[in-house]
Amino acid sequence: MAQSAGRLGWLLVWGVVFCDIGSSVFYVPGVLYGADGEAAGFFVLATMVGFMLLAAKEVEVARRYPAGGGVVSLAGQAFGPWWGSLGGQLILVDFFLTVAISALAGVHYLDLVLPLGEGLLPLTLLALVALTLINIVGVKESARVSLVLAITAVVVELLVVVVALAQVPPTFWAEIPEELAALLRMSPWQGLVGYAGAWLAFSGLESFSQLAPAMKDLDLTPRRAMVAVVASVLVTAPSLTFLAIASLPLEIKAAESSRFVAALASVWGGVGLQVVVVLLAMAMLFLAANTAILGSYHVQLALTRQRFLPEALGALSHRYQTPHRAILLATVVPAVILIAVGADLRALGGLYAFGLLGAFMLSSAGIDLLRWREGRRDWVFFVGVFTTLLVMVAFGVNLVAKPEATTFGGALAGLGMLASWLTRSGTTDALLNRLPYTRRPEAAELSEAGFYTLERAAARAGDVPGVMVASRGATRKIFKEAVDRAKARGCTHLFVLYVDEVPGLFYPQLASPTPEGQTVLDAGAAIVQNLGLEPIPVWTLSHSAAEAVATAAVTCRCDTVVIGATQRTFLWNALRGRFIRDALKHLPAEVRLIVVG
Repeated sequence: MAQSAGRLGWLLVWGVVFCDIGSSVFYVPGVLYGADGEAAGFFVLATMVGFMLLAAKEVEVARRYPAGGGVVSLAGQAFGPWWGSLGGQLILVDFFLTVAISALAGVHYLDLVLPLGEGLLPLTLLALVALTLINIVGVKESARVSLVLAITAVVVELLVVVVALAQVPPTFWAEIPEELAALLRMSPWQGLVGYAGAWLAFSGLESFSQLAPAMKDLDLTPRRAMVAVVASVLVTAPSLTFLAIASLPLEIKAAESSRFVAALASVWGGVGLQVVVVLLAMAMLFLAANTAILGSYHVQLALTRQRFLPEALGALSHRYQTPHRAILLATVVPAVILIAVGADLRALGGLYAFGLLGAFMLSSAGIDLLRWREGRRDWVFFVGVFTTLLVMVAFGVNLVAKPEATTFGGALAGLGMLASWLTRSGTTDALLNRLPYTRRPEAAELSEAGFYTLERAAARAGDVPGVMVASRGATRKIFKEAVDRAKARGCTHLFVLYVDEVPGLFYPQLASPTPEGQTVLDAGAAIVQNLGLEPIPVWTLSHSAAEAVATAAVTCRCDTVVIGATQRTFLWNALRGRFIRDALKHLPAEVRLIVVG
């Protein structure tokens, strides 16, 4: 598979992942306080041990599966394909709830500066509609934006911690031994329930392995990035949770259950610091919701490619080339959940653990099994087994202690597994093939043209600079212009390029063109052949079509690239960039860009 590799170094990977995990601190303290009272901060600190051990395994997952896939690929290899499907269903439950919680928490913070009253739920649903439209068009998300937010978050959160520690009264320190003693007086079951619930503070770790295809390398980059993630979470999450719960007055904790960090900033730092926290929280929470939508539809696409979900779910929009149906599912389910719980943030937090811990457990156990098969019996293997036991205990306790989460998560995952069985049996596709808008494209099924990767296409480049045509459709006028230019310089072939442009930060596990891409390659190759030249269909995958076209032109030694006049809307240009402008920026000066209007 050809793709633009080497974009994200360890710092950018840290920024993306910390933006996801770090956003949890803006709502987790209030959720945990409602469940565990004053002991919540201690439980978060204790759970850090399991988090750090699991983080080390996530580095290995990224290295083992450079094409991404996370728990779907890992569980499938370790336990069999149906376990991979189960892992996918569990992580989907996790993503659905992440979207709902992050969007709702972001609106809660907005409510501090713009009182919404009864408009809390409607505005959250409106935010989901906006995220749906943005993702269908395809936002060109930048890791640098995440990095800026992540750095800002660490600085602001540490500032809140320092300001709070500098001003808390002496009674705060005097109460710590009493609270610790109360913690030790808890029953073992209460302690286990608190430990299991505290895993909510580390949601977002599952996104790490999904970034593997975009990492600069799989040696130093994942390790350094994860060390930075663990260090930044360690210095922010436990301290903010502990300080908010232990230092805020009871009446504030009762009134601001969803905004403990903002309340902490207000009480000890004043209105100015509170405003900064509110703006930061809103940005990170809505970004986390968007990242969860991206993760959700990429998992759906992975399941469709493995025939566990119907192909129609992964079909791309002809206008925007994004999986619009999968995106709709990624936002409609969270919207239904929000309505069902009445926009209750604590209720959502209670439902969250099933999918998160279930996916963590499969991932951790899968690594152990693969290590065992490889003959590993060293300390790393046994520490890994201990990590799995820690996660299994948390998952098992949640099954009993949170029956609502078990019922909800089990039902949702069960529906997903039923869909997998119906898809594998052919029942779902047989039904969908009768519907006009979900029928599988026949052109893709009958394709025999094949395609070249950039590496293979480069071997066909001749001594004379070639001509390349890049198009999202098979418009004869564009291809004829390219053929005429190629014939004029004596070329016997023409490079026909199609780029599957993937918005967001994650790469799908594509080893061949999408059905839409193959259709364009087939039709374009037929036109070129009819016009008297040999077509060389080339396919690549990229977050930026303009950058991919420039890379392909250089790789195939073409000094002329022919494209059609852009038909992109203002919204497309705003979210995904202006193709012609971006192409000119990336193309070398000696390469001519011909626009056929």
